[in-house]
Amino acid sequence: MAEVKPVSKQVRIYQPTYRLDPKKRFDAEKIEKILKRVVDGELIEIEYSEKVVPDLCMNLAEMIRNAVKEENYDRYRIIVSVCIGQKRQQSVQIFHTFLWDHERDAFASYNYENPHIFANVVVYGVYLD
Repeated sequence: MAEVKPVSKQVRIYQPTYRLDPKKRFDAEKIEKILKRVVDGELIEIEYSEKVVPDLCMNLAEMIRNAVKEENYDRYRIIVSVCIGQKRQQSVQIFHTFLWDHERDAFASYNYENPHIFANVVVYGVYLD
């Protein structure tokens, strides 16, 4: 008589489907090159005017944000801060503070000066889970 072997049932084990890291990390060096290109092109012959500078800051921040978004950083919130002021022999200190994840978050900054204005541009790439 033939011996009957017990059939073992195969148990499937599933791994979690979520990712904890982005596919493409925020590259600060590449973003600094984008900042230099955009800011130098837009502010090369600008003189300070109280009426023009607020709109210029908004437009410049929008242009930079769109240029950074073209790099397709997934799972990053892009925050752009633009500060433009008149040069009048004064000192300026700009300070930003965040809760920061040192492993995933990053930033890039660029300072611009011409005889009439100074500009400080900072782009933050804040990782989203």
